[in-house]
Amino acid sequence: MAPRVIRDTYGFALNCTEEQYITRQRCDEKQAHQAAKWAKYSDKKQLPKGEKLKKLCRKGIPPQCRPWVWLSLSGAAEKQREHIANYYDAMVHMGESASEFAHQIDLDLARTFPANDYMSTDEGQAALRRVLLAFSAHQPAVGYCQGMNYLAAMLLLALERSEENSFWLLVALIDDGGILYQGLYSQNLVGAHVEMRSLQELVDAKLPRLRQHLENLGCDMTIIATDWFLCLFSTSLPSETAIRCWDALLSEGAKVLYRVALALLKTHEDALLAQDNAGYVLREMKLASASMHDRDALLKVAFDGVGSMPMARIREVRSVKQAVVDVELARRGRSRSLREAVRDSERHAPFAAEGMASLADRIKNAYAARMARSIEHR
Repeated sequence: MAPRVIRDTYGFALNCTEEQYITRQRCDEKQAHQAAKWAKYSDKKQLPKGEKLKKLCRKGIPPQCRPWVWLSLSGAAEKQREHIANYYDAMVHMGESASEFAHQIDLDLARTFPANDYMSTDEGQAALRRVLLAFSAHQPAVGYCQGMNYLAAMLLLALERSEENSFWLLVALIDDGGILYQGLYSQNLVGAHVEMRSLQELVDAKLPRLRQHLENLGCDMTIIATDWFLCLFSTSLPSETAIRCWDALLSEGAKVLYRVALALLKTHEDALLAQDNAGYVLREMKLASASMHDRDALLKVAFDGVGSMPMARIREVRSVKQAVVDVELARRGRSRSLREAVRDSERHAPFAAEGMASLADRIKNAYAARMARSIEHR
């Protein structure tokens, strides 16, 4: 039977098998049931408290409730209240007139969900551009990093195309002290390195057979999961599944990213173990993620199937990995400085006077070169 071609809630085209179509319908029916549970909170736009809130978010927030719920859950509404009323407009103006990231943002606009009903239009790309330029002006230390375009685009789609709400959610996610790990979008992606190494350690603890298999194939977690963390699964999972993950992420924090990553690996562990090279592993994981239409099943594994994972444990692992990454970056910096010193010395060597001074310079240069190679290969 030929696959069905449909448009999902957020304007993405899907080629669904009959089984996937039925699965989506079942998930939609459960989501409609959840809408009734959220109705009493929507009238006053007040979140439920404690465990009730966590339980409702894990089961999914109705699309029509997401704008106000996400703003409240994430702290974005509070951040907005801390600034002047027209702060977003001011940041757009500043970004359009002075952002050093404007060229890269412009290059990425057409690449951001080009098949989506809204993001493929001039209107959608103009809105995305304004949100990203505004953020680059608001947080110049971060500016813009590829990956943020997908976050901003998904926010526009989920938040009924509200640029200002999307901007404040982006702030709540990325700002210092925000939901995501600090440095995730820094220019050297130091936070992404920390997150990948932390995930690798958790895979070792939770899925030891898979971890050993990946190590035997020379398949680093970075090639599998970097997009998961930088794009918050928006480029890997079907949009409705990714958005369900964001419901929990905004409610419980970044530990949800680890839970969903482990759930994906656990769900498809047997298929990954059957692959005999890293390229096939990556292909299998991409195909499996793209067809993960059963968002209820994925979230059930994430919260019930991967075992205990308190935030304190994640912070502990991150702390160790951050120290390792910091040392490696410092080592690379020293190595780069030595190499530049050697190149500079060699550039001036033809003009050096002969004799003992010249000999001493050559000895020092040779020593510096050996040190650079030694540091580089440690």
